[in-house]
Amino acid sequence: MDVLSADDLDLQERTRAFVDAELIPYEVEAELHGGHLPDEVLDRQRRRAAELGLLGISVPAGYGGPGYSVLQQALVSEQIGRVTNTLGWIVTTPPRWLAEGATPEQLDRWVLPTFRGERHECYAITEEGAGSDVDGIAATASRVDGGWVLRGEKWHVTSANLSDWCLFQAKVADGPHAGAHALFAVDLDAAGIRVVRTPMYAQVSAHEHPVIAFDDVRVGDDALVGALDDGMRWTHEWFRYERLMIAARCCGAADRLIEEVSAFAERRQTFGRPLLDHQAP
Repeated sequence: MDVLSADDLDLQERTRAFVDAELIPYEVEAELHGGHLPDEVLDRQRRRAAELGLLGISVPAGYGGPGYSVLQQALVSEQIGRVTNTLGWIVTTPPRWLAEGATPEQLDRWVLPTFRGERHECYAITEEGAGSDVDGIAATASRVDGGWVLRGEKWHVTSANLSDWCLFQAKVADGPHAGAHALFAVDLDAAGIRVVRTPMYAQVSAHEHPVIAFDDVRVGDDALVGALDDGMRWTHEWFRYERLMIAARCCGAADRLIEEVSAFAERRQTFGRPLLDHQAP
């Protein structure tokens, strides 16, 4: 029994062809320029990705997306994992779960524009004392008339420099839901948001991971995603999906590495013969 259908194989092949033709040739240029490529190159890559059905691969068909299965999304992620410098992130994976949790107003303001590629989101969840133990976060959301005041410092906010809004996770500071996790959609140009510092990472990428402070950031009631105690529910939804796609990208990276090192071992001459011939029996 074949595991992959004809449609699966076609999607896999056209993604691989896109990576080989449009992304891998720019790895060295990106490496030499802090992960950045000229706007005209990025625009062409986006257009080509759109033509191939590779933009917003997580978006349901009912919201204008391709409606790919999780398996198909993993096949795409595996192929884009073959390219360095996060150039493969031109293939976007917006948070499809927001289609379920968002209000109509949130859909219009944040979610649908993100699905269409007009807006870009990032996740402000991790903190200095809370990584995998998300319940250890110290960020708070305090109730005020007509909305909330958000306070806290978030670490490793991936792609924040290329985003215009974020999902901010906090603990409710007071009231009957005190201590519950709540999630908020926040525009990154809101008063009180500042970049504390941008740490250097081993990977050369245009997508930075800054530390961001939220100093008495005021948001309306319309910023709350779902119910007051839904924060962990949505975070689990996101991480279950994202970690699966990361695993697929790692498989693609490993596949590319095996290809590259095997080719090198065949052509590299040492002591008068190919390096490959020096393997232990």
